[in-house]
Amino acid sequence: MKSISRTKKNNKSHKTKSHKTKSHKTKSHKTKSHKTKSHKTKSHKTKKNYHKSKNNEMKLYKNDSGTRLLVLPNRNETSTASIYFNFKVGSKNEPENINGISHFIEHMIFKGSPKFPNYLDISKTFDSNGISFNAYTSKDTTAYHYKFLSTKENLDIICKITSDMIMYPLMREKEINTERNVIIQEYNDGIDDIDDYIEENIEMRLLDGHPLGNPIIGTLKTLKDINRKDLIDYHKKYYKPDNLVISFSGKQFNDYLPLIQNYFGGSKTYNSLSLNEQGITEIIPFDDKHPSYEIDCFSKDLKQDYNHIIFKTKGYYDPMKINYKLLMNILAGNMSSRLFVEIREKLGLVYSIKCDTSTYEEIGYFDIYTQNEAKDTIKCIESIFKELVKIKENLISDDELKENKKNYCDIYKTNFDDIEYENEHYSRQVLINKPIETLQMRIDSIQKITKLDIQNVSKELFDFNKIHIISFGKTKKHQIAKILKKYIK
Repeated sequence: MKSISRTKKNNKSHKTKSHKTKSHKTKSHKTKSHKTKSHKTKSHKTKKNYHKSKNNEMKLYKNDSGTRLLVLPNRNETSTASIYFNFKVGSKNEPENINGISHFIEHMIFKGSPKFPNYLDISKTFDSNGISFNAYTSKDTTAYHYKFLSTKENLDIICKITSDMIMYPLMREKEINTERNVIIQEYNDGIDDIDDYIEENIEMRLLDGHPLGNPIIGTLKTLKDINRKDLIDYHKKYYKPDNLVISFSGKQFNDYLPLIQNYFGGSKTYNSLSLNEQGITEIIPFDDKHPSYEIDCFSKDLKQDYNHIIFKTKGYYDPMKINYKLLMNILAGNMSSRLFVEIREKLGLVYSIKCDTSTYEEIGYFDIYTQNEAKDTIKCIESIFKELVKIKENLISDDELKENKKNYCDIYKTNFDDIEYENEHYSRQVLINKPIETLQMRIDSIQKITKLDIQNVSKELFDFNKIHIISFGKTKKHQIAKILKKYIK
């Protein structure tokens, strides 16, 4: 491993610490376009047929083994390319007794395979060719990704090594024990990192009772108990061709598709799929252990309190998820947003106040969070409540709506200048079997939102009877409860 990275939650480009081989969305999310035509199911049976479609279109293929290949529009303005190898497996798939095994395997993948038996065979080959390589594990995804000068030679190196290491890792006992110690050190680093500590504890409380609430890295007990048989069995279950999505973005060159096919599919033909095709996905039903309002205070000796005001959503399948994006922008998306102006500029209670959304297949949540001195926490929380009441009770102005739409859409567009952001954004949609939402489709959806839509979604989302407040620092639960009582029915 080259360095520690951050794990993706989902979306956020999701931000717990992950463990990338070179580094971790998330980002998520951030875990960072193109109007596309959908494809009819038309088979491409020869190398030449791959290029019948214009290379400025997004294309999706699937071979007889079930591996899907997403090719994003050609980017002639750049000399680089990005390729992701995504497996639909993460910590939510793990039995409790082997929690952390998805991330453990991510580490072991780079320790050697039959054709490249040790770590240096892999890393030195990539490094000597200027190929940037990385990997991350999230709650529901494990991804291995590369950025490189777009040449046939570089792509051949990547596919040759990756096809061997991800499917046939050696998992030698000595290296398992060595890497176990590395991961335990990473676990300890996470405890010392306040951001990681907070993020893990938020989801452990909010998603209590569901595998999504389990930490990505695992626990000290599970990390010590996971053995070679566990690793081999889990790898065999999830690292299969039909659980793999490959995605390519950036500058294209002749015959890049047959090259990928040669290593991931062999003689099996890749047939064209419609971008609107929605596959079958298995989700783990979410049984909410906290359907009513909840307050959690974690006592910790910090210079500031870290406060999170959270409202649950329905995740990827929430029909209002695009409305939440614009609402998030109106409240705390920029330096002229409502909460920033009121809480920071007028009242001077915080340096930073933000909104974010986290989105899983089973559940999601809308999070308003601040860092402030403990003496200001109660006033800060109540001031936020007042702003939420305002947006529920009053329509926003035409100008505010127009300005926020432009702000959101323009910033959203700039994200796609980054070929890795573009790659991860679209490949994730394929991985969870959702029809592709292009950049232009997102912008069109944002532009359709009305003032009444914002008010209605605010009324439904900001239900104080279902709020979950999580605070880290010196503030006590009874202090927050006293304020909340004024707003619950």
